[in-house]
Amino acid sequence: MKVIPLTQGKEALVDDCDYEYLMESKWRFARRGHQRTGYARFKQTVGGKRHWVHMHRLVAERSGLAVEGKQIDHVDGNGLNNCRNNLRVATESQNKANLRRRRDNTSGYKGVSCNRQTGKFRAYITVAGHRRHLKYFDDPREAARAYNGAALKHFGEFACLNPV
Repeated sequence: MKVIPLTQGKEALVDDCDYEYLMESKWRFARRGHQRTGYARFKQTVGGKRHWVHMHRLVAERSGLAVEGKQIDHVDGNGLNNCRNNLRVATESQNKANLRRRRDNTSGYKGVSCNRQTGKFRAYITVAGHRRHLKYFDDPREAARAYNGAALKHFGEFACLNPV
């Protein structure tokens, strides 16, 4: 495993077999909105049009993993770990299921929010773009466990579980 330097003092991890090829480009660190992780990318001009090329997509294509119309998911949720064994093909829904809790989360758990009027913790899960209420709990850890059970049922290996 080797390290590729990015802008903003960040680093990306890659397998030895991809290192020399990837070092031919100047990689930037990029994060959008409330994402907990960022990604390595560079700008490329093709036919007079500029577009971003993401490192994980390039590694997936080099390893024969990329499939047209599908996304590439980072198994460990770290967008800077671009080792081949950390990448897998996913649908958009599976990729979203594997997201970690947002940085602006106030409960400390994915799929858990606090009702300020009652002081109870609501467990919910979003499946196929629809938010489903699970149950209210007095303890946020109980709500997190309820989310974990629902996530395993709906998302299987792509479920991102709360540490409870």
